[in-house]
Amino acid sequence: MAQYFRYADWTTIVDPNVCAEYSVECLAEGCEAEFSIKDGEQSAETWRNAHTTRTGHRRFWQTYGHSVIVGPPPGSVVASRIAEHERAFEGQDSPVGSRQAHTAH
Repeated sequence: MAQYFRYADWTTIVDPNVCAEYSVECLAEGCEAEFSIKDGEQSAETWRNAHTTRTGHRRFWQTYGHSVIVGPPPGSVVASRIAEHERAFEGQDSPVGSRQAHTAH
């Protein structure tokens, strides 16, 4: 049985188990150069600057992405209920991410 908390305040935190991804794409006409790396903001910046030095291209599309976890603020009633719910699933064979998601109708 799914539980829904309609009036809960929610917060987001960066998921520490997933690396961020940085991408840079050159926007110069006819140039399809691009660079993508996980957990390497400095490497993406170095690539962009080196590409500019080599080609003179100065327009880029930069993308940064990271995984987040949505949850209630620490110490809230909802937080304790979610913690109880997660403890109930500990020890089961399937990881939390493999269960089917429930949505409110």
